[in-house]
Amino acid sequence: MSLLKSIIRYFEQQKINNEIYADLKNHDEVLLAKRLEIFQEKVTPKFAEIGLKNWDGKYIWFSDFNDQGIKHIIEYNVFKGFSGSFTYGNCFDFIPTISNQKWINHKTDKSTKLLFFNRLEDWQKSLEKGSLINPDKISTVNEFKFNSSLDKVLEKNIPKLKQWFSLNETIEQNMETLISLTKNPPYEIGKRIISFEYLLAFLCAYTNNYNEAENWIQKHFAKKLNNSDSEMKMILKRLNETVPKK
Repeated sequence: MSLLKSIIRYFEQQKINNEIYADLKNHDEVLLAKRLEIFQEKVTPKFAEIGLKNWDGKYIWFSDFNDQGIKHIIEYNVFKGFSGSFTYGNCFDFIPTISNQKWINHKTDKSTKLLFFNRLEDWQKSLEKGSLINPDKISTVNEFKFNSSLDKVLEKNIPKLKQWFSLNETIEQNMETLISLTKNPPYEIGKRIISFEYLLAFLCAYTNNYNEAENWIQKHFAKKLNNSDSEMKMILKRLNETVPKK
């Protein structure tokens, strides 16, 4: 670590320590019931304004599927340490996932899943910089901090979310975005089980390009994401059975 990064990290840690000390004096955690009450009041109407008119009553907001089988999603993620933030992206009604050696389709409200996900912009940047401070963190340490941090995150990010969704409405747009991300992948902690390559394989199969689908799924397998031999066979079979869009 360079001297400059060490200095930045020192001051970030000092800031975090001061925040923790202040939080300890004013700790009154916003528990689930109150959290959901505030989400219903503040978050659900805001997300409805950008087309995500459905809410599962907890942590997922989503649009209806469009005519290309694409659904926009925003999901709240709970962190350790009395906080959380949002991820966002798309679900596809023609891309299944495997759980316990069984295929799970994502065609219904109940089976809605964030398959192609992204972190909020400043959260992602903080990971890439190795920063200890996440500007998109929503604090649950008490109701005042929860409301104020939530308001700030929504105000800053809703225009960005609206723009991303508008640029990822079609299969072609999603393929372009995913290919770009394979060339310049975002910093990750761990590995994505649903890789960009996995999504591209099914998108290619759905657009009747089975050669490219095979190419992308082999790149997914090369990542060694704990796919067993039986799962790999299941995936190849399912790809070949994918019915192209009309």
